[in-house]
Amino acid sequence: MNSFSPSSIDTILYDLDGTLADSFTPIRDSFNHMLRHFGLDRELSETDTLALVGGALDVSVARLLPNASVSRGTAIFREHYETIFLERTHPMPGAPDLLEKIFRRGLPQGVITNKLGRSAREIIRHFGWNALLPLCLGEGDGLPLKPYPDMIVSAAKTLKTRPENLLFVGDSPFDFLAARKAGCRICLLTTGTHRRVELAPLRPDLLFDSLDELGEWLREPDRGR
Repeated sequence: MNSFSPSSIDTILYDLDGTLADSFTPIRDSFNHMLRHFGLDRELSETDTLALVGGALDVSVARLLPNASVSRGTAIFREHYETIFLERTHPMPGAPDLLEKIFRRGLPQGVITNKLGRSAREIIRHFGWNALLPLCLGEGDGLPLKPYPDMIVSAAKTLKTRPENLLFVGDSPFDFLAARKAGCRICLLTTGTHRRVELAPLRPDLLFDSLDELGEWLREPDRGR
């Protein structure tokens, strides 16, 4: 991991699922609903679900269904997910406090997710985070998904910052690769799809077990805060 100061960061972008939002319950339920629709005698566990998510939805579905069924399976997943996701998605521990404190410091924030952008923005509105996270890019917004860097680069331009002054916070190798390709700093959290033993070998700039730890790092007085 590389050493750098919080004072060099003027913008923070976040992944959503597993980083700011605990959305794995509705995701798991929707995968299992899809499998039942196709008559498959399989029930995904929480561990199974974590191993599937992070990339594009149709890629995850392709790991569960034959190629000929992927398009229909993706549609069935989304139809079910749309009926349950708001009531079963919750802020990750520490997320409201961290977002509010960074907002009060005047640092721009936003979300970069491989989730359908429309659904991600609904979650942000549902949590009352519109003012804290005015920018949100995801699937369907016209840019390649992570691990491609395009959404991060576009957000940096919109927020009028340089990639080297931007910190991206995520929970997966998809997030790591997108940040590295975009030329920005990357903080990985162990709160989502991957454990510390899987993330540490990537050598992210920061690796924490909670959003509270990220908040403490940002506040350290001997690091410019």
